[in-house]
Amino acid sequence: MGVKELASYDIDRDYYYNLENGPRLVVEKVKGLRNEPVEIFGKRVDFPLGVPAGLLLNGRWVRAYNHLGYPVVVYKTVRTCEYPCHPHPNCLFVKTDMLDPYDLPDVLVAPEGYEPERPERVTITNSFGMPSLPPEKWQEDIDRVRQELLPGSLFIGSGVGTFSGTSWELKRDFARVAAMLKEAGVDAVEVNFSCPNVKNGEGSIYTDADFSAEILEAVRKEIEDTPLIVKVGFLMGKKLTEFVARCAKYLDGIAGINSLQARVVREDGSPALGEGRDRSGVCGWAIGKCAQVFVQQLAEIRDGIKADFVIFGGGGVTDAEGFLKLKSLGADVVMVCTGAMFNPLLSQEIRGDGEDI
Repeated sequence: MGVKELASYDIDRDYYYNLENGPRLVVEKVKGLRNEPVEIFGKRVDFPLGVPAGLLLNGRWVRAYNHLGYPVVVYKTVRTCEYPCHPHPNCLFVKTDMLDPYDLPDVLVAPEGYEPERPERVTITNSFGMPSLPPEKWQEDIDRVRQELLPGSLFIGSGVGTFSGTSWELKRDFARVAAMLKEAGVDAVEVNFSCPNVKNGEGSIYTDADFSAEILEAVRKEIEDTPLIVKVGFLMGKKLTEFVARCAKYLDGIAGINSLQARVVREDGSPALGEGRDRSGVCGWAIGKCAQVFVQQLAEIRDGIKADFVIFGGGGVTDAEGFLKLKSLGADVVMVCTGAMFNPLLSQEIRGDGEDI
């Protein structure tokens, strides 16, 4: 069986097919997993392992991965309005070595017909554009699935504002979507400041520390004491320090990294995803070192200012070694997306043998 056939998300089908029919799984529940209880936002969580918003398209996906042994689950990023997905294809395999965080390439290649030999070496480019069902549908879905999760779970809802002309309107829309998520009954709200596949600025907010702080202040006022997490892309050094310095007082958690943006081409130099979609997100094994640098520096900054926000570290974790590495560098919870997509039973490898869940 090839790597594509192992995946829970069928990359040969479009987003809407996977939304309605997925996930594609060999088993529906895993037994005999080790618990390592941690307290997050006042809740007991059985193990510091989760799946971020990118893979959990709706409540069916959330429940499936939670029952496979991922206690921390994030409902895919939603909006205050219905929003379409980018056209198919949305995922392609990228052929690359491990990326150097201090010398990132601008161009990567997704060869026609290429497929990695092993799931733990998968790197993909993804391009969805943060699609969303109408609020009434995703709120109902969240309310339903939260009651089906295993004890010892943490359910996070991810939201993004939709740009409609001004930064003030975008800020207010972030606050509105956060309030809707709280109303739907999630344990914590994540605001998504990082998506490399949108063109209106919602996906690069994390690069502007001042505007990020303005949005987070508005969201905090709206959701009051509900735990607030921000998802960011790859920052390090002075830029990461500035972001934390401006934003930490509004936050309970920082999640990162999402993916890296690059120009992804075919071997002839043409855009791999089609005209008009030259740049897209790159995630999976190749961004592992970038994630490690990010988590290590973020933990050092947190310690330096004596803050207490939770670090949801992720990026490039495709095996147990990657999980342990991010934990050792300061991640409180490790999030796996591409790794869990192509190996849904990665939870078993990471958590090992223990009591039945």
